[in-house]
Amino acid sequence: MGKPDKIIYKSSMEMAAVDASDCITVGDSLHHDIKGANAAEIASAFITGGIQATELRLTKFGEVADDDSVHALASKNNAYPTYVLPSFTW
Repeated sequence: MGKPDKIIYKSSMEMAAVDASDCITVGDSLHHDIKGANAAEIASAFITGGIQATELRLTKFGEVADDDSVHALASKNNAYPTYVLPSFTW
């Protein structure tokens, strides 16, 4: 089993001995990362500049996605992020 099944998130929280309220999922896939976080009741940050950038018509790193496009894609995937970020760097 893998994402978006909530077992992967629940198992991770058990291993780390943390509650969902202390967690956030950061990912660039609405179907896998964000939908899984929704199922496990974990906050999430959707990175629009990742694998779904083309669907959001983004062409440059750090480009901000149009809100309507993000909402439409989230609805299409039945996955609703808590936060939306253009990129994630460490």
